[in-house]
Amino acid sequence: MKILVDILMYFLFIILMGHHITENFIHEVLGTILLVLFIIHHILNIRYFKTIFKGKYNTKRTIILILDISLFLSMIGIIISAINISSEVFAFLEIPTKIWGRKLHMLCTSWGFVFMSMHVGMHLSPLINKLRKKMKVSRFEYVYYLLLGLILVYGIDSFIKLNFISDMFLLNAFKYYDFGESPVVYYLHVIASSLLISIIMYFITNRKKERK
Repeated sequence: MKILVDILMYFLFIILMGHHITENFIHEVLGTILLVLFIIHHILNIRYFKTIFKGKYNTKRTIILILDISLFLSMIGIIISAINISSEVFAFLEIPTKIWGRKLHMLCTSWGFVFMSMHVGMHLSPLINKLRKKMKVSRFEYVYYLLLGLILVYGIDSFIKLNFISDMFLLNAFKYYDFGESPVVYYLHVIASSLLISIIMYFITNRKKERK
């Protein structure tokens, strides 16, 4: 159940990054579903919150806690700003749309995307370990490294093309999209950017194992 909720949240977040593709109504509906899953996620992980003040903290556990707090605050910012700028799902609240709502939404969405991807990277060890074991007994172990290299290169290019830095630091007043770009290509860029951040985070938190 937990894994299913997490997977759904991840892919919903990815889809929501393409506001110009889904159109506003669908975007708000999917955003509301993400909000519900966000609440369910924290209910299912209530035991984690009880352990925060227990035990010792090593470097990895400290990073995880800081990352979880950052992601949580980003999601709260996304929710507050989304309700403020909503013109469909939460229109009945009759909350006047403010310019700060749009800026906060862009800021929290971009940082939330980064924190979410980092969060995924912190939990990639089981998957990568299984992949490595299979590749080591295969004659095509080099395929693993070639694929990893291609993902990193394409991820860097995608991150630059999506102009995340400008959104993260509010260098532009509005979010700009390339409406002539294919939806498939756009989402490939989003996924590649997410994988880039996740893989970098994986290597940072597992650098000792990688050296060995």
